Parts: sequence; C-alpha cells; structure tokens
Amino acid sequence: MPSKLFSAEHVSYGAAPFTKVQLGYNSRAKCLNLIVPGSTKGALQVVGGFGDPEGPQVSLDGETCTIGSAVTARFINEAVAAEFATCLGFAPPAKVPETVPESAPCTPPARAAKSTVAMSSTPPRVKRAKLAEIMEEPVEKKKA
Repeated sequence: MPSKLFSAEHVSYGAAPFTKVQLGYNSRAKCLNLIVPGSTKGALQVVGGFGDPEGPQVSLDGETCTIGSAVTARFINEAVAAEFATCLGFAPPAKVPETVPESAPCTPPARAAKSTVAMSSTPPRVKRAKLAEIMEEPVEKKKA
C-alpha cells in the first residue's frame, strides 16, 4: 500500500484552516496530500520532496506537527502525531538519561577517640635551656 492515511483535528495550509480532515502520505511519490471529506475534487498535494536534502523540515510538539513553513497539523493525541511524524521521516531526539552528579570526596571518619584527641591538640612548646644552666661552674686553672 503506497499511501498511509491519518485523521487530523485541524490542519492549517498557509492561512487556510481545515477541520476534521485526513492527511495522506504517499511513500512512492514522497508527498503529503490533504483529503477533505465530501470534496469531489479528490486530494490536494500540500507538500512534496520528502527524503531530499532540501526537503521540508518536520517538527513535533505534543499533538501538533509542523511540516515545512506552510503546513501545521493538530491530531487527536500525541501518539498519532508521533506516528505521523515518524512516517514523514522525523526522528525524535534521543533522550539523554539523567545522571546524578557524584558528591565531592570528604574526610573519612576518625578511627578511634584517642587518636582524635592526640591529633587535635597542639604539642607543648619546647623550653630551651639557658646557657648559664648548661655550663658547669667554671673550671679553675690549677697552679702548678
């Protein structure tokens, strides 16, 4: 089957609004057609050139799909809109998994209470001995 049909709630083609219409994508012709119920003229080609590098850009925003700059289609729900956009060659952006940032490293807990007391206190100040205390009484020279 070369064509795939999608029911749309509202389609804007330029400034012309259409409600309760169908959009048909012809994969062989690479074009999008607008089918208005009750019309005797058949389908109207609204966009062509899908698959070409300079072809129309397809974007998806919830229930609304925008094709190029001239066509905007609103569907019944997001699932139908996503299926329509995928049919036109729209590749939804890959979802990036959320990563939880790692916390910064911290100081590990103390091992024992004794070591924390010893480490947290300042060592006593060293007292220097005075020169006079170090020297013994002067040695007298013996007279011979």
